[in-house]
Amino acid sequence: MSYKRKNTILLIGFVLAIPILYYTTFQNTIELKNTYKKLLKEKEDTDNITSKTLAFKQEGKYIDSILVKENIFADNSFQQILLKKINRYQNETSKIEIIEFNNPIEVLDNSIKSQLYPITLKGDFNALLHFLNYFEQEGLGEIKSYSFKKKKNYSRRNEYLVLELLLKKVISN
Repeated sequence: MSYKRKNTILLIGFVLAIPILYYTTFQNTIELKNTYKKLLKEKEDTDNITSKTLAFKQEGKYIDSILVKENIFADNSFQQILLKKINRYQNETSKIEIIEFNNPIEVLDNSIKSQLYPITLKGDFNALLHFLNYFEQEGLGEIKSYSFKKKKNYSRRNEYLVLELLLKKVISN
């Protein structure tokens, strides 16, 4: 055999060996490298998820601290929050008195579901006006209507002023 023939057989063997080697060993190595890259990316994503959950927990603690500072708990209804605000104002001024605080009335107004809270308060005119101003500034809801009525206590023979208030709170559209 001559060198020329040996070189051509070697060249043909080398050309045939490359695809055989690719399909047997190199392909598996490349696939393993790709899966390794995917796993590294998934690990990085899970590390990001843990840092995000930690950030969300810290944000939750911050929000809970604000709620505790405002004396609002998850089990409090809007009605309880409303009563607390009225009592806070009542403790500050002590010139008004709650006569009635009825359960809310559900109303459908222009396809908007809302609740009306009827509240009846007793006090002098200026104190009741200050209360209406305070209530609007608190932004708990919209004052739908209010009316002042003069009532008479026949047993004590005196007159007093009553504020009948309807507070509207929108529930959903």
